[in-house]
Amino acid sequence: MTSSTKTLLIPAVLISFALISLITLKSIAPELASVQLIYWILGFSSFIAISQIRLTILKKYNLLAYAGLIFLLIVTLISSSLTRGTARWIKFGDLFAIQPSQLAVPIAGFTIALFASKNKLNNPKNIIKFISILLLPAVLILIEPDLGTTIHFGLSIGIILFLSEIKTKYIWSLISITLIGAIFSWMLILKPYQKARITNFINSQNNQEDSSNYNSFQSQIAVGSGQLYGKGLGQGSQSHLKFLPERQTDFIFASYAEEWGFVGSIILLSLYFILNLFLIYRAMMSSDKFEYYYLILVMTTITIQTFVNVGMNIGLLPITGVTLPFISYGGSSLISLCLMLGLAQNIILRQKRKIKLDIR
Repeated sequence: MTSSTKTLLIPAVLISFALISLITLKSIAPELASVQLIYWILGFSSFIAISQIRLTILKKYNLLAYAGLIFLLIVTLISSSLTRGTARWIKFGDLFAIQPSQLAVPIAGFTIALFASKNKLNNPKNIIKFISILLLPAVLILIEPDLGTTIHFGLSIGIILFLSEIKTKYIWSLISITLIGAIFSWMLILKPYQKARITNFINSQNNQEDSSNYNSFQSQIAVGSGQLYGKGLGQGSQSHLKFLPERQTDFIFASYAEEWGFVGSIILLSLYFILNLFLIYRAMMSSDKFEYYYLILVMTTITIQTFVNVGMNIGLLPITGVTLPFISYGGSSLISLCLMLGLAQNIILRQKRKIKLDIR
């Protein structure tokens, strides 16, 4: 792999995602395309900025960033205006709003990767500290309530446990605690509509006319109608006639597949595959535990979010409100992902310099 490939692959994939996102939004929701362009400019700026800051500086202030994240999540619960029965946004007048939960993976993930790289997770004390760092933002996000982001957050960061030297007996204990926590959340935290999404998905064959399954069925119709080459830009009936709810966010893959077809879908999914394969390769090349943990965490985050979004768009998974990485409309998710990739690029560039020094 050449040095130019190491340096330019992530930016090239990001530009490809930006073009697909903007072209798709221009087709299905033209009024949002210009706003998304601004988000992309901010995202690219964040990517470039974070990739150039020295890692030692980022590590020095990681606890401050983590504390800021917790503060924002608490403020969200206390003062955020309610939207569809949830409190997920902090609004700054009529100018803009941020969704703090989207920042949880890059910030808390950084903190946990750094902690795990310095402390072996083979004793109860360190495991309790690890779980505490993970659970605090997870519980705050779940209370909002945002089940999809909570699951995504837990799975993405939890991968570090299995990469560490944790003993098998502790893994089984954590699995048991997770199951107990899931039961507790089902009984006391999850809202009725969230339970309905899960139960109706399990019994979807017997509840095809249930209103809670409407989104899923409309999405499957859109994906299937795209066939091999798609209907063409501006020709997607499900999205343009607004049979497909949230066509610009949760169900943008269905909107995209309807107009670009199976071939276009394969191209999009191939971009995710190339990006994730590159991140795995660079992680395996690193001798530094923090770098290894964080690169795998970024790969896992993108993989899970893509799998869940595409899965719910084609009826394989229940509707959870997880957006398609880099493609769905929205600023908070896009900027947080660009920050994660910016840090990954930072690590990769640092690996490059380290290799040169070794040769000299």
